[in-house]
Amino acid sequence: MTPALALLATLLVAVATDQNRFASAYTQEGGAYRFPTGSNELHRAKYGDSRVDVATEADLRAAMEDPYIAEIWIRSDITLTNSRPLPALRNLRRLTMVGRCNYGWDEDIARSAGGARDPDAAKCVIDADGESGIFEVYGPARLDLWDLSLINGDVAGFGGAVAVTYGRLELNRCELRGNNATRGGAVSNWHGEVNVRDTSLANNTAVLAGAHVYHWGGLMKTTNSTIQVKKFLCNRAPASETYWDDDAGPGKPFP
Repeated sequence: MTPALALLATLLVAVATDQNRFASAYTQEGGAYRFPTGSNELHRAKYGDSRVDVATEADLRAAMEDPYIAEIWIRSDITLTNSRPLPALRNLRRLTMVGRCNYGWDEDIARSAGGARDPDAAKCVIDADGESGIFEVYGPARLDLWDLSLINGDVAGFGGAVAVTYGRLELNRCELRGNNATRGGAVSNWHGEVNVRDTSLANNTAVLAGAHVYHWGGLMKTTNSTIQVKKFLCNRAPASETYWDDDAGPGKPFP
């Protein structure tokens, strides 16, 4: 390999590494992606790295609006107070959000009030208080949620807890309860990709269809998850409208 080709190969590897590292910080303008205004050095001086801990609604909103934040650890239950959902994820943003409530001295072990080890104690609550939805994901953005309880979302539209539009959603060890929407009381998926793992959906409602999930196009897969304590079945990609009410079976076509 000539020195010129060797230099080119080195540059290509560096570019690929930077893209993987900073992809979440790009914004879109007229079909092209660019870094937002501001300095990554300033961000690192403020946060230290791409992960941040939050314990209040204001801090959670600020972290979600910061394009350099890739992972948020929630340390306490949060109630949304201003009748609007959390900042929407758009463009190339990829964000992981993890409930880290009720941890003892050992940060790898969640504990109950009595101090015993309890994986369920890790879950943090995000409560929309019946005044708004909670999350919105627009493609090609991706949102991964771990150990969260999403409750009391309410929208006159799609997805009381999470609305996906051409984006990607991963639900892991989550609970979606008491949410309401016109379609998709807990989750709506419009031509996106949704993976539901070790997650329970209960007591969600919808005005028209999909008390728990409403799906039209895209992909949906479930693993070890339940609707009203019954096994939630979906390992396919129906092309037309499909929804899940309390029956939890393979889904019903929209009439």
